[in-house]
Parts: sequence; structure tokens; C-alpha cells
Amino acid sequence: MNRKKRLSLDLPQRNSVRLLHDDCIVAMNALIKDGVKVDAIITDPPYNISKENNFSTMKTAKRQGVDFGEWDKGFDLYSWLDVADKLLKDGGNIIIFNSFLNIGNIAQYLEKKGYSVKDLIRWIKPNPMPRNMDCRFASDYELAIWCVKGKKKWTFNNINAGYLRPEIKCPSPAGKERLGHPTQKPIFLMEELVKIFTNKENVVLDPFMGSGSTGIACIRQNRHFIGIELDDNYHNMARKRILNDN
Repeated sequence: MNRKKRLSLDLPQRNSVRLLHDDCIVAMNALIKDGVKVDAIITDPPYNISKENNFSTMKTAKRQGVDFGEWDKGFDLYSWLDVADKLLKDGGNIIIFNSFLNIGNIAQYLEKKGYSVKDLIRWIKPNPMPRNMDCRFASDYELAIWCVKGKKKWTFNNINAGYLRPEIKCPSPAGKERLGHPTQKPIFLMEELVKIFTNKENVVLDPFMGSGSTGIACIRQNRHFIGIELDDNYHNMARKRILNDN
């Protein structure tokens, strides 16, 4: 199999950025071979929950079925973790967004690998996706699980200098900020996570870079970034956003 193109960006007056256009397992194995170690992993992998729904009776707004694309179907939730584990330093944080249907299984899997499960982080949305309110709650949040590798002291920066709740409130990208990625995360959300779980000059890995929000957050917060994305369109989208943000 031909290996896809890799790209390193040397951004003036900013920390280093490496964008890898490849399958995440192939790319991570190459990083391992190169002796790379990262301080944190912050990522939003496929959830393997895509399905077709019929929303023709909804009165509040038009909505597509919960079908994010072929990349979300049949995804192995665990095998990438085995490879990512070899890149993450002891004491390193790993933050994984996922469906509430999968969070418990991911937690158990990481515990068996020697990780400590610390908390669930809630992204609270003031502009949730429309839903039929006659039979369901509004889906106004997303979850991420926070785990720590090994026994060493982990990074946790209390950015509020007070009582810090495990929740971040900010709207989903909308209008001109909304791009073509169905699960695009807001830059503000990713910046908050980067500030809490990493320090300046740390290396952050996102094996499922998508639209590149984590990369932009790292650049703005003076962190090094390694992003991996297989899809041609999303890789180009992330590359363009990161270059334009510099």
C-alpha cells in the first residue's frame, strides 16, 4: 500500500506543526519508529454510531439523519488506542470525545491498559441540534473522557483559579464558522482543553484531526501539534485553516 503524503509546517514565530495525511495507525507507527513522544492526546475519533433516521415529521427545523459518513461506520473503537499508548508519555493526559454509548467501554479498555480514569468532561451547547421534543430530550451536550497514563503526576491547570467544573459552555460552530465537517468542534472548546491539560511547549497529538480545530488551539496556546487525518477533503481543510490562522 502506498503511504500517503506527509507534511510538516514550519510556522514563523509559532510552535511546530506536523500534519500527516495517512491512516492514523500507519502514521502513529511511523512516529513511534522515529522515537516521538507526546505529552497529551486530545481527539474526537469516529463513534461508530451512524445510522439513517426519518425526520420528515419534525416541525422545528430540517435535519439530516445521524449519518456522519462512511468513515464513522464499522470503526474499531479500541485498536488505535494500543498504538497511541506507545506515543503518550507516562503521566500524559488523553481526552477522547465520544458517544455516551461508548464512553464506559473505552474507560474499561484504558483501565486494563493501566490508565486512571479521572473524569467526564461535558461540552454544553446553547444552540443544540433540533430534535423532536415530543419524544426526546434536546441533545445539548457532548462528552469526553479524561484518562491519565501510568502513575506519574499529570498536568492539570486550574484556569479559573477556583472551583473548576468539568464542563465547557460554548456554541457549536455556525454561520461562516461552520465548515464541511459534520462533527466540527469549536476552537474555543479545544483551547480550553489545551490550557487545562497541557503546558506551553508541550506536544499534543490528534490522531483524528478532522477540520483542524485542535491544531489551531495548540498554535494559539503555544503548544506543538501533530495532527493525523486520512480523508483528503478534511486534511486539506485542516491544512488551509491552520495556515490561514497563522
